[in-house]
Amino acid sequence: RATWTGASAENPPSGGATWTSYALDEANGILYVSTGNPAPDFMPALRPGDNLYTNSLLALEAKTGKLIAYVQPIRNDFHDWDLSAAPTLFTNKSGRASVAAAAKDGYIYNIDRTAVKPTAGNEPDAQALVVRAKALTTTRENAEAPLSAERTTRFCPGIFGGIEWNGPAYHPGLGLLYANAIDWCTSVRLKPVGQMKGVPGTPWTGAHDPEHPFGVLDPIESSRGWISAVDAESGEVRWKVAMPKPMVAGITATAGGLVFTGDLDGNVLAYDAARGKELWRSATGKAIGGGVITYQANGRQHVAVAAGLNSPLWQLKGGAAQVAVYALP
Repeated sequence: RATWTGASAENPPSGGATWTSYALDEANGILYVSTGNPAPDFMPALRPGDNLYTNSLLALEAKTGKLIAYVQPIRNDFHDWDLSAAPTLFTNKSGRASVAAAAKDGYIYNIDRTAVKPTAGNEPDAQALVVRAKALTTTRENAEAPLSAERTTRFCPGIFGGIEWNGPAYHPGLGLLYANAIDWCTSVRLKPVGQMKGVPGTPWTGAHDPEHPFGVLDPIESSRGWISAVDAESGEVRWKVAMPKPMVAGITATAGGLVFTGDLDGNVLAYDAARGKELWRSATGKAIGGGVITYQANGRQHVAVAAGLNSPLWQLKGGAAQVAVYALP
C-alpha cells in the first residue's frame, strides 16, 4: 500500500488483475505470473507512486502461493499497458536461466531469474528478478506525454498493445525470441480529477467520454501488425516483418528452423526462423488469434492452430472455432 500514495477508502488500490496463462518452473517449484495495469487506467494523479504489484512479473512459491520475488518493468502506468502475455521460461545461449515477459507497451523484457530461490525470506525480493535487456516490437509515440483534461493525447501503442495475450517463443539454437505485435494507436482525454466517482460495475479508467471509456482507437483501417525476431541476450531486433493487420496469434519455433503463426485473415504462416522469409501459408478461412503448437504423433511432426476468433473489438466474425492440424508427409 505504501506504493499507492493517493489511496483512500473511496480510491483503494485497484487493477493488477491476471488475465493470461502462467509459467511453472517445475524443477524449482516456482510459478511465474504476469499482472495487469493499475486503475484508474489513465489517471496517475489518483494513484501516484509505483503501484506495486501491477504491470509486474511475480515469482510465487508454487506450493503455497507465497510471493518470493518480483520485477516491475512498467511503473505508475497511465496507458493501460499491462504485462499482458504469458511469460516464457528458457535458458539462453550463455546458460543463464531467463524469462521473457511481453507487454502492451510493445516491449519484450528479457528477465534474469538465476537468483530466484523458493527459500527466500519473508519479504519479496526485488533484486532476484532483473531486466537484462528489452526489445521494441512496434511503433512507440508520445509514450511520455502526460494525459490531460484540457486536450486529447494520441499515444502508441494503444490500449490493445503492443503485445497482447500470446507470449514469445524461443529458439535455443539461434538464441532468438519471436513475438507478434499490434500497431494501433489510441487517443484519450481525461475527466477532471474532481469529477472522478467510481460506480461498481462500470469502467474505472479516467477517460472523459463515457461512450469511449478506454479512449478512441485510430480507424481500424490504419491498424497494422508485426512479427519480430529478437536476440534474447542483447535485445537487438534481428528481423521484423510488417503485416497488414494486427498480429495476436500464438507463435512457435521448431528445431527445423521454422517459425509458425497465424493472422487475422485466417492464414497459417511459416517463416525461416533465422531470416524472416515467408516459406509457406495455408488458408483456414477463420481469423487466428489463439495458440499455435507443434508436437509429434506416430513419428510425424504436426502443427496445430486454434482458429475462429470472434470479437466486436477487433471487428471479427470468425464463426465456429476450430483447430486446424497439419502434418509432414
